[in-house]
Amino acid sequence: MTAPRRAAALAAIAGAAVVIAAGPARADRVDEAWRRGNEAYLRGDYAGAVAAYEEVDRQGGASADVAYNLGDAYFRKGLLGPAIWAFERALAVDPGDDDARYNLDRARKLAARRAHERQEQQIDGEDKDPLWMRLVGGVSPAGETWMFVAFYLAFFGVLIGRRWTRGDWSPALVAGAVVLGVGALLSGALLAGRVTLDRIPFGVVLPDQVAVKDGADVNYRTSFEAHAGLRVRIVDRDQDWLRVRLANGLEGWVRGQDIGRI
Repeated sequence: MTAPRRAAALAAIAGAAVVIAAGPARADRVDEAWRRGNEAYLRGDYAGAVAAYEEVDRQGGASADVAYNLGDAYFRKGLLGPAIWAFERALAVDPGDDDARYNLDRARKLAARRAHERQEQQIDGEDKDPLWMRLVGGVSPAGETWMFVAFYLAFFGVLIGRRWTRGDWSPALVAGAVVLGVGALLSGALLAGRVTLDRIPFGVVLPDQVAVKDGADVNYRTSFEAHAGLRVRIVDRDQDWLRVRLANGLEGWVRGQDIGRI
């Protein structure tokens, strides 16, 4: 885990950003909670760090840095489901955060190993999103937007320049226009995928093990077991129950308190 570096270095930088985002009325409380969280983490009091970072989160100071530090504190406290949920939140804000991605991968592998040690049945394809989701999720929304704008303007810049100069279409110019046009189409598709992905509600299984039911009640038959950190799509709600769908298409009902919304 790389959090010791970030927990110390971000105390001044991210803490200040959190305070500004929270507004004057809550700035002091958020700043104090952030300071307590970092101090508790550095002295090994991970329960205290979790409590403080959760307070920052509740006060409206959520950010990629808060989610990252919260995830690392959860991990060191042994709470893999909440840790994976927090790292997922950090990446939802900043897909380019290599530290969060590394820690998320490590936490997922540990969660899968623990599930195997408990002799839980492994469900094929339960944790692998479709390729288009992985492609879209690997680039930040800002990056996708700027990529599309750059290709689009460059493509039409070539067309306009060719019209003004009244020149012939040389092979190099044709090739350049084709590359830029294809780039604009692909980046446009990526941007459209981002819009679609942002409308899909996702969550993460928080407890070590959850019984997924055939209906929204504890008395229904258990369809399958889901382990901590499993990423699910939320497709329906019935009071305090959620209908969730795994990446492989399996569906069932779980209590809302067992799912952390991303």
